[in-house]
Amino acid sequence: MRKILGLTLGIMTALGGFVDLGQIVFTMQAGALFGYRLLWVIVVGTAAIIIYMEMCGRVAVVAQEPVFATVRTKLGERLGLATLIASNLLNLITCAAELGGIGIILHLLTGWNEHLCLVAAAVLLGAIIAVLKFQWIERTFGLFGLLIVVFALAAWKLQPNWGAAARGFLPSVTAQSKHGLLLYAYFAVGIFSAMLMEYEVHFYSSGAIEEDWTVDDLGENVAVAGLGSLLGSILTCALVAVAAIVFLPRGIFPDAISTAPLPITSAYGARAVSLALLGCLACITGAAVETALSGAYNVCQFYNLVWGKNLKLKKAPAFTAIWMAMLAVAGVIAITGIEPLTLVNFSIVFGMVVMPFTYYPILTAAADRNIMGKHANGKTYNMVGWFFLILIGVASIAAIPLMVLTHSGKP
Repeated sequence: MRKILGLTLGIMTALGGFVDLGQIVFTMQAGALFGYRLLWVIVVGTAAIIIYMEMCGRVAVVAQEPVFATVRTKLGERLGLATLIASNLLNLITCAAELGGIGIILHLLTGWNEHLCLVAAAVLLGAIIAVLKFQWIERTFGLFGLLIVVFALAAWKLQPNWGAAARGFLPSVTAQSKHGLLLYAYFAVGIFSAMLMEYEVHFYSSGAIEEDWTVDDLGENVAVAGLGSLLGSILTCALVAVAAIVFLPRGIFPDAISTAPLPITSAYGARAVSLALLGCLACITGAAVETALSGAYNVCQFYNLVWGKNLKLKKAPAFTAIWMAMLAVAGVIAITGIEPLTLVNFSIVFGMVVMPFTYYPILTAAADRNIMGKHANGKTYNMVGWFFLILIGVASIAAIPLMVLTHSGKP
């Protein structure tokens, strides 16, 4: 039973990372514009995040070094500090976007004032994080997040064009204009970035230590990283599919979270909209929790401060103050009226730029026999890790120019 419940760490990490506000709208926009033709990016992103999530979990277990302790060791004080600042700024922006999305969804579900819903959600999330231990946070939000499976059921019921879907798993570029080609590249980079968002590995490696994993749990680490990420990727494919079926033929470009449930209406009728909104709410809430906690984990790990969600609040004062501040400041940013999707577009692109400085230390630490001993990467595994790191580097260079040239993905 403990092993089964342990999978909820991977489920929460994958759903909060793969299927957050950005991924829900971003992948549906990709499906609305390009049909199934970007499914191959999801495959590449899934393989990359499984490799890197497994490595950061293994480093955390064997060396007892979570991500930002490794960043400090491998990048040094100055570059490590710059990476810490950039990563936490990214966490803050992402958390603000998620809180904004929560406010919108609660408004749609209840009819209450959107700002009131946002503030209430931030306060409630803060109370939940304060009261629950790590294991119950992961189980609650991980299992609640499974409501998003309604999109996969809708994709199946709407009967995708299986031939076109199968061809979408192979890279192909058929844009008929320069702008179309740039849009294709922008959404390819964006989906890849959204699937590899840094806070996923920050949260996951910290979770492995919170749960007291040992070398005997390395098999569980592989299973959790693999199965959790695979689930997230299947649901991401479902989002692309429902958008390709419902939005593409009608020329609809979904530019708000409120449009996400429309394919569910086509499959199951208007009564199922609330279930779809609850599924979106579950995943977005999980992402808000992950980003707030990741900000606290990062600072405490970098400066070797006492941290841990399983500790009493007074036992880890800096950790507690930081995650509370993350939620509070993110709430202030969200309530100013900045569109959540504007924040999402910025976080996805900015996340891609910062990404190499997170994943390079993980790869080099996992390959270091002085740190990992017999649990270090093998040659083949290391080559695969470097292949994905090169892809991450190329995407990070292309991200900002593509955002500027496409006006953040506008058709």
